[in-house]
Amino acid sequence: MIAETKDEMKERILEAALKRFTHYGSAKTTMNEIAEDLGCSKASLYYYFPDKKGLHRAVLMKIAENFFAELEALAEHIVSAEATLQQITEVRSNFIRRFCRLELFRILNETQPEEMQQVIKEARERDDKLIARVIKAGVESGELQVEDPQQMAILYNQAMEGLRFTVLDRPPDYIDVTPEEVDQIMIKQQLLSEIFIKALKRH
Repeated sequence: MIAETKDEMKERILEAALKRFTHYGSAKTTMNEIAEDLGCSKASLYYYFPDKKGLHRAVLMKIAENFFAELEALAEHIVSAEATLQQITEVRSNFIRRFCRLELFRILNETQPEEMQQVIKEARERDDKLIARVIKAGVESGELQVEDPQQMAILYNQAMEGLRFTVLDRPPDYIDVTPEEVDQIMIKQQLLSEIFIKALKRH
């Protein structure tokens, strides 16, 4: 049997933790349970992750990378800016549905608020850059007429995020969002995206 590398073992730990977090929530999952799922000792987990917060952070980063990898794959093959933006909205909604019970944002924000704010800031900047890329592709193909794709992308994302507040009539705490509420948000976001794109199309 070939021995696992450190990277392979770390990946197995993240997968096991994510499976537990998704089903039971992060707060209710113990390091012992994750170790049992992997058939290893708790000491082995602490070799890779000194504490549970470190594991929480690593799982959150893994989810974020998977999320952006899926979005960036869409941006690699843009036939229509309008269609791509609708696909991006769907991917976002699917990720929220899948991971809304993890509690990771709440836990990490309560314990490391400054670090979480930086993570959120970087994610927003990456998201803005991605949407700007889609809008720019629409401009280059003649589909859209926009002078500043970056500024338009920021406005688009701000409008989308604003819907999360107004549709739920409360702060968008995804830990407490139900699948039905995600669907409500998605319907409004798709409609807003359609209106937004129509305003930017060449006439």
